[in-house]
Amino acid sequence: MVSVRKRKMARSSVGKVSRRKKDTHKKIRKFGNQIIAENWDNKLTLSQNYERLGLKVRLGKKTGGVEKHLKVIKPIKVDDEDEGDLVDDDENKKEADQEKIDPYDPANILEGTAKLIKNDDGKVVKVIYGTKKLDAEEQDSNVIEISRKVTKDSSVVKALEKLASSEVKHEKLISEREIEWLRKLETKYGDDYEAMKWDRKLNPFQESTGKLRKRFKDLHEFEERHNDTEERA
Repeated sequence: MVSVRKRKMARSSVGKVSRRKKDTHKKIRKFGNQIIAENWDNKLTLSQNYERLGLKVRLGKKTGGVEKHLKVIKPIKVDDEDEGDLVDDDENKKEADQEKIDPYDPANILEGTAKLIKNDDGKVVKVIYGTKKLDAEEQDSNVIEISRKVTKDSSVVKALEKLASSEVKHEKLISEREIEWLRKLETKYGDDYEAMKWDRKLNPFQESTGKLRKRFKDLHEFEERHNDTEERA
């Protein structure tokens, strides 16, 4: 026999929780630029898409999206007797190279760091600043920078350049109510913004001197544009 709770659930207008249609759900990507949206490949990662479009993306940390190029290294056949000699030779070479390295040479000091040279009394005599750049592998561990030479023949790049060159500057509009409020302040105080700041009735929100000056500057520019359009008409 069906319980009361089950009968109520059957009569309820609320649908049953189902995940059968989960696979049909499509993730919608929102783009600020229509050109990039039209040329975007959902099967590729962000980094791969940017590289394909001829753009540059910089990620703050390792987030993947780039396939590593694997190299096939052929093993070198070495006799067991000679193997020990090779290891010893490598270690001796490393030690010899380390002895040759000058620790106070700027080329051996990392960029952004420095070494101090002190005298017998412990006072700093000289500061040597490093000029050594980080290796490519070390840079990859901190910042991944995926770049590609942007070709002028790329249709996406051309479209983006055309859009950037035809960008229209949006003019700032001022409401009639704001113009009326600024006119009252100007009539009473002229260009004394310091006095305007302390008027509690006309300046109830206690706008600062800098903000008031900027508001009046925008007002005068708006009026000049408005007068020019009227003269042309």
